[in-house]
Amino acid sequence: MQFEENLLKKFITYVTAAIASFAVFSLYSIVDGILVARGVSEFAMGAVNLASPYISGLFSASVLFAAGTSTIISIMMGEGNSRHANELFSKSTAVLLGFGLIVSLLAFLFPEAMAHFFGAEDEMFPYVVAYIRGLAPFSFSFMVSYNLEILVKADGYPHVALYTVTIGCLSNCVLDILMIFVLKWGVFGAAFATGISQFLTVVIYVAHFLGPKATFRFCRFRPDFRIFGRLFRLGLPDCAVELCNGIMIFMFNRMVLMYLGETGLVSYTIVSNLNTLVLNLAMGISQGAQPLLSFEYGANQPKRVRRLLRYEFAASTVLAITALVIFLGFAQGIAGLYLKNTTPEEINAAAHAIRIYCLGFAPVVFNIVIAGFLTAVEKPWRAMVVSYGRGIVVQAIVLVILSVLTKGQGIWFTALISEAICLAIGLVFMKGVLGKKDGLRHIVTQ
Repeated sequence: MQFEENLLKKFITYVTAAIASFAVFSLYSIVDGILVARGVSEFAMGAVNLASPYISGLFSASVLFAAGTSTIISIMMGEGNSRHANELFSKSTAVLLGFGLIVSLLAFLFPEAMAHFFGAEDEMFPYVVAYIRGLAPFSFSFMVSYNLEILVKADGYPHVALYTVTIGCLSNCVLDILMIFVLKWGVFGAAFATGISQFLTVVIYVAHFLGPKATFRFCRFRPDFRIFGRLFRLGLPDCAVELCNGIMIFMFNRMVLMYLGETGLVSYTIVSNLNTLVLNLAMGISQGAQPLLSFEYGANQPKRVRRLLRYEFAASTVLAITALVIFLGFAQGIAGLYLKNTTPEEINAAAHAIRIYCLGFAPVVFNIVIAGFLTAVEKPWRAMVVSYGRGIVVQAIVLVILSVLTKGQGIWFTALISEAICLAIGLVFMKGVLGKKDGLRHIVTQ
């Protein structure tokens, strides 16, 4: 049917752009990790990983606003209510900007306290402080940038988000090389380069919404923030994906240092970068489809909603298989890419960690897509159970149990076990939402 072809075309356009944007965004941490490891030291790279929960916190706040705002605005547009959509767009952007400026000021004033909080000690402490100082002036940019990126996509311009993120990533790579290898600014330079590139993307997004093609417009709004209750309920599940990722990195850092030492922390830093890449790609599928799902849901088109869900599961299957093939087959080479000046034993240890940890990438992809779907059709509490369960509750319990029982040797199986448990819960929720007649098996095979 023609409508099916058009819907598939829209899905491919939105999801491809979202995946590309998230893939490029993931290069920020990957490039920083590789260049810091090669330009400073492997332990400096480990210190950057200790500070990474700070970035996760910034990003999670942005996701909280972006996912909720995008969902509500898409539903409003599906209902033909453009005036309220513009008011919510302006209101959420203003609140997020104000909150971001406060966080930037606090990071600028108290970098040492933050470094202690993240567990930095001895050699790693000055590296973590330097990294936070480099990020501090631009912390608000991390929060505003992703929020505007999602709203650009909801505005019907996913290609604008793609080239903006690409420009940001390329500028980050160039500035990283300049500040680490030419100016010799070390981890401070890596953070400063990332901050500048994020600020550049904010400028481009703002220019789009001030231009003639934008559907959403900045406008004056009343100081009525009751809509934020609905916004936060919808944004919390996707926010949990990033927030819990930062919390789990924090917990993993502590457990790895306790049982496997600094060498284990270096291995985990590599694993963490790869995990962030897969999480972001899965978020690309989820966030790319979200405006379409919410629009069709608001327009009361259940058949089109179910078809979009089938497309999501097909894309998730491709991503899961691709990730397993690459990380199982090329673990040794990936470890060597990060660890230039080290021993073969350390490279082998990192490759071993990659091969085991990546087994959890398959269920995590489906967990993120399921949580995103439940959010898009306004089932936020079910989505929160899946997101928080896989993100921290179940994973934290499994992490502690494996660490204690195996003295750290089984720590790399944490993702596989915890994500599999949460996937089973998520599938039960999906069947409950869709009903017995339109259960998950029926949707996938129809």
